[in-house]
Amino acid sequence: MDPRTERSIAAYDAAAEAYQQAWWDERPLDAVRTFARQAGRGALVIDVAAGPVLDVRVLRDAGLFVVAGDRSPAAMAIGGKLFPKKPLAVWDYRRLPFADATFEGVWAPAALQHLPRAEVRAALAELRRVQRTGPIFLSFREGSGDLEPARDEPVGDVYVTSVTEPELKALLADRGYTSIEVERRPDPAGSRDVTWLYGWGRLPG
Repeated sequence: MDPRTERSIAAYDAAAEAYQQAWWDERPLDAVRTFARQAGRGALVIDVAAGPVLDVRVLRDAGLFVVAGDRSPAAMAIGGKLFPKKPLAVWDYRRLPFADATFEGVWAPAALQHLPRAEVRAALAELRRVQRTGPIFLSFREGSGDLEPARDEPVGDVYVTSVTEPELKALLADRGYTSIEVERRPDPAGSRDVTWLYGWGRLPG
């Protein structure tokens, strides 16, 4: 693993509780509603980089059955206290512990941005491998960076890869997704220097 990715994971692990408290009420609810509508009530979906389970609650409340995991043991420990009966696990989403075509949706906001640019396509292929049908939701910072330093409070300094709108569309199209859409969104932390890209795709089924 790239040492910059390792440093980002360690930073999120150390700040898991503070991160959860800071962002618990600041979730992308419009994206959750769109994702849930496309997946269908009761769909089995995967939250591939759940962090301190910020989105498990809102995805569940939208009528979805959620399997969630993260590389951060501290984040999953927090998740286990909040959702002791929910399937949560520590995993590396580049090698997910599931059979092909298991899920009916993939929820991956900001998940792939901590990988070097050269690894993003392979990681997305792994997410596609475990998905049978339904929507995928990805988000990245907009730009052309390759694991460049960025601030993500209250974590502090992390490293992120950013993409352009055509790149995000191409990533999804290359993996066989259709109905691809990309939306530009302001930074939820309020930075005027950061724009986010919300990427959507669907698998027929």
